[in-house]
Amino acid sequence: MEELISRAEEAINCSQCDTIIATDKIFCVSCGFPERGTESEKSKFHADRVLNQRKQQFAKKELKTGRIILLVIAGISFLSGLFYFFVMDDSATLIASGILSIVYLALAYWSQQKPLIAMVLGLLVYLTTLVINAIVDPETIYRGIIMKALIIGFLGKGINSALQLRKNQ
Repeated sequence: MEELISRAEEAINCSQCDTIIATDKIFCVSCGFPERGTESEKSKFHADRVLNQRKQQFAKKELKTGRIILLVIAGISFLSGLFYFFVMDDSATLIASGILSIVYLALAYWSQQKPLIAMVLGLLVYLTTLVINAIVDPETIYRGIIMKALIIGFLGKGINSALQLRKNQ
């Protein structure tokens, strides 16, 4: 019984997360802080923590850009549907563009809760739309190719940022 009490007295709390660290352990099992480690190990722990926080901040910024791109695609889709409706009296295109706009708006909203899935689905929907447009009218492949490449690039960055956030959590 005395041995158990003396071991409890030797155990210490982690200075970073307040988890109890056993006597024979150097590192906290919860956060990884080297409570009984060298000063250099402690410094490395803090430096890594700051670096990870900066990476997460950058990833969140890139993810926000991806979300904005989804909103931009929704707006472009809706405006192009209105254009085809008023210029060519094509109500089917207006309805399809409206549905597509709603899908992109929903994905932009959903990217706040499930960013990786929403960004991947947004990219897939966008690429599917481009392929369908190319099948219907092959000339659309080259129209606005720089804008298409930028949108794909930004959505790709959003996916990469969502992966980084998921990895760091």
